[in-house]
Amino acid sequence: MRALIVEDTLLNQEFLKMILADWGECHVVESGEAAIAAYSDALESAPFDIIFMDIMLPGMDGLQALEHIRALENKNGVRPGNETKAIVLTALDDDDKASRASLHGQAISYLTKPVRQEAIEKELKKFGLIQ
Repeated sequence: MRALIVEDTLLNQEFLKMILADWGECHVVESGEAAIAAYSDALESAPFDIIFMDIMLPGMDGLQALEHIRALENKNGVRPGNETKAIVLTALDDDDKASRASLHGQAISYLTKPVRQEAIEKELKKFGLIQ
């Protein structure tokens, strides 16, 4: 499994990498703009299987970044249903924004911070990314 972690807080980056390392490769970026660049670079050669996207980022927020990523997929002929799965990470006061992202098809799910390992494993299993 290849995971793109988009998170601007070092502690959260390290925690997510620690959890996901058992299942594959992790690439970490700190902004929405960097997420789009990393996704674009990986799209043709080694696409990501999942994106963990923080909503609150410096510059472009996570939802805007996901919109750009979905546009890149569309431009590159990724068929509906084959898009990279995305899980939005949110603080408690962003809950409404995160649930809207899920409802509009940008993300498959969202997790509220502080994120727990069990919650991540449950989501990855639910969407067939791990056994």
